Amino acid sequence: MSIVNDEYRDYSHFLYAGKKAPGTIEQRLGDLKRFQTSTKIAPNDATAQQLLSYMASGYARWSPSYSKRIRGTLRSFYQWRVAEGLATTDPSSKLPPIKVPKRRARRPAPDDQVLAAFEAGTLVEQAIVTLAASMGLRRQEIAGLPLDAREGRELRVLGKGGHERTLPLDDESYRVLLALEAQALPGERYYLPGRFPGTHLHHHTVYEYIKRLMPKQFPHSLRYRAATVGFRETKDIRATQEFLGHASLATTEIYVESDRRDVAALTRATSIARIRQPTQAQLSGLDALLAAAAAIGTELEPHGWTINIIKSSAVTPNATVGSQ
Repeated sequence: MSIVNDEYRDYSHFLYAGKKAPGTIEQRLGDLKRFQTSTKIAPNDATAQQLLSYMASGYARWSPSYSKRIRGTLRSFYQWRVAEGLATTDPSSKLPPIKVPKRRARRPAPDDQVLAAFEAGTLVEQAIVTLAASMGLRRQEIAGLPLDAREGRELRVLGKGGHERTLPLDDESYRVLLALEAQALPGERYYLPGRFPGTHLHHHTVYEYIKRLMPKQFPHSLRYRAATVGFRETKDIRATQEFLGHASLATTEIYVESDRRDVAALTRATSIARIRQPTQAQLSGLDALLAAAAAIGTELEPHGWTINIIKSSAVTPNATVGSQ
């Protein structure tokens, strides 16, 4: 085995020992191998100038986030070499930091498309759709989800950076996972097994499944759907952060699409009209409450109940509600 391959192996052991996620390890080793393939320079022989030239060569082709990832891989690898005594200097130390512009997330997958894809899918496809659109899992997390991840109605998910989160399962996700467990063959380790024994589905295959079911959507647009709907329901950004497994709250804010109704509520709250006539201004915010009451009435009708909301002539804090 060559020195380079020995170092790749030892570096991967270091990453595994540090509890890095399998997807992160795969990415970092792939980044180093692509550097070697494109430059014909073994990473352990690279100089600071060669690393700078490599990063500069991607200026027109790489996105800021990809450039930042490559820099992160190089920094991690060479810092490890110095710490292990394999090198006395770190050629990556001169690489400048890369600022990634704050971006708007792509729009969440529409609910009607999600439902249509789920209902038309096979059991495996249903699992992929519900784990992405309901549970908010990344495609790498879906692909590598082990069969022992479920404990009752809870799911343990190993995310980026080796961070683990525990999520309560919704009814459909729970049902689909139980069905996959029931049909798992002896010795299988994952909900979505790969082609060879003991392996799991590749995360790009998860992408392909979703594109076949929903040609205009992506795995992340399903994850955005879970984030946006969840936040809209709870208004709890911290819970949404934990749900998605984000280390940074700023990342969660990118994922959560603002609802125009939320913005309208803010403008009503800050209106000068509310200072002049506070009670009257508050009444303009009743639209959402009335819509909610109407929705409850629709749900209760099949059970023989009717809700009547009567507006009195005087402005009072309470409405009269009659039930039958």
